[in-house]
Amino acid sequence: MNQMVIRGVSSQTFVAANIRRIEEFYGKVLGLPVVKRTVHHHDARLPVVTFGFHQYADEQPRGESITYIEWNPIFYMMPETGFIEQGATQDGVANPLVGDPKGRWGAGTNHHLALHVPNRDGLLKWKRRLADHGVHVTGPYNRHYFHAIYLRDPDGAIIEIATTEPGFGHDEAVLGSGFRPQPKENLIGGRDELQVAAETWPQPVPDVTADYALRGFHHITSISSDAERTENFFVKRVGLRLIKKTDYLDERGGTHFYYACDEDLSPGSVLTFFGLPGYKPGRLGTGLSHHFSLEVENDAALVEEHARFRRLGIEISTI
Repeated sequence: MNQMVIRGVSSQTFVAANIRRIEEFYGKVLGLPVVKRTVHHHDARLPVVTFGFHQYADEQPRGESITYIEWNPIFYMMPETGFIEQGATQDGVANPLVGDPKGRWGAGTNHHLALHVPNRDGLLKWKRRLADHGVHVTGPYNRHYFHAIYLRDPDGAIIEIATTEPGFGHDEAVLGSGFRPQPKENLIGGRDELQVAAETWPQPVPDVTADYALRGFHHITSISSDAERTENFFVKRVGLRLIKKTDYLDERGGTHFYYACDEDLSPGSVLTFFGLPGYKPGRLGTGLSHHFSLEVENDAALVEEHARFRRLGIEISTI
């Protein structure tokens, strides 16, 4: 029986300037396996690599993946519409425009991808391992629903590593029950930044072991210039469930809305949006996510969702 609803987050795709450098980072530093090397389905001149996650005993299998598309000419802008339609993709590759290939996050773009570790000890081990590899890390920060550190991939895309504990629903009996302010000690200006920066694992961690290996996605965060408009789109049109409204912890005046694809609020099922009124639109390019994918049960469900979106007047590609 088709569920005909969004089941979770399937993948996230980034743009890279050098795909070999990305493989080195994800494979040797983050310890993730390559599950596919191929070329873009619209143009074979664009190399593509996809990473998955190792499976561990007594844990639910995780099917999420991280994909990188290489946009190699370092002096050329990426096509404005990305790599969505075949004709535009081929024209963009064949006729590159001189400019800056670097992406710029803003309204309408992804802000970061959060990956998942079971507990805070694992988070501190990642901070120590990454720092020993010369990667700049900030955190660990108390995000109230989890703890997190932040880093950047070799092109500058923001990657978060977040804990399962204490969970998205730990502070409320009825989810989506109105705006909930964050504790002041978690907010910018209220937390002890020097203490946060100093905390790390005391010994080197030369190998990625099962106790702290990355388990899959935790959540995906994007940027909205109008939080209520985004809420209307994802709840009333896409069909996700609003589970939380709270403060954006790192900029005064911003909001942070959380949406779930399942009832359990499990890691990998949550999308979040920073509400930053008046933010300029972002620009696709290297060091930025190109898109994320949501999962439905099967091809029949995809056809049904495609038809539903068209009936709602949502601009949508072919299947």
